[in-house]
Amino acid sequence: MIIKPTVNGLGPFEVISAIQKYIRRGMEAEAFELACEMIETSKAYTTWLANRLQIISHEDIGLADPQLIIFVATCAEQMSKLYKPDKLGGVKMIAGNAIRLMCRSPKSREGDHFMGIAIKHKLDGKRPEIQEWTFDHHSARGQKLGRGAKYFREESTKLVPPQTTPDPYEQLFYEQLKRKLKDEVPPTQNDKQPRKLF
Repeated sequence: MIIKPTVNGLGPFEVISAIQKYIRRGMEAEAFELACEMIETSKAYTTWLANRLQIISHEDIGLADPQLIIFVATCAEQMSKLYKPDKLGGVKMIAGNAIRLMCRSPKSREGDHFMGIAIKHKLDGKRPEIQEWTFDHHSARGQKLGRGAKYFREESTKLVPPQTTPDPYEQLFYEQLKRKLKDEVPPTQNDKQPRKLF
């Protein structure tokens, strides 16, 4: 497949790559100028830009500003939906809002780095391992090991960090699970009198 140059003869892959680098460094005017290059080329290139802005929101910002991801996704949808080749101002404004917000946002590369560790087992020539303690009554292996409500409560439902608010439904839940699995459930220090629900 032949990838055509942009309206001013630039390589679109280079344009998209530069937009991302400019956003990383907070260079909003430079990023916007190249975004307009994509928009002015075609609707397909506008969609390409919109998709890339969404990736950038995850790759270079992510959990540093999770609300931004929603905003950029909305902008991307509007860019594709509202594109009119004879009236590009609205789409440019939408792209500009997304770019300015991303440029000004706190940044984090953690999402990209975290995604990268997923290939470790491939590099090592191994398949991922499932730790033994994860097998409870929800899996065939856990059932064979006789892991019922007691094991589920003591191991499978551990929270890190631990829950800090009282849970009025915890004891009732485990009493019902004990009946369902015909298992013994030891009380915990946080157990209170079960609340009557009905």
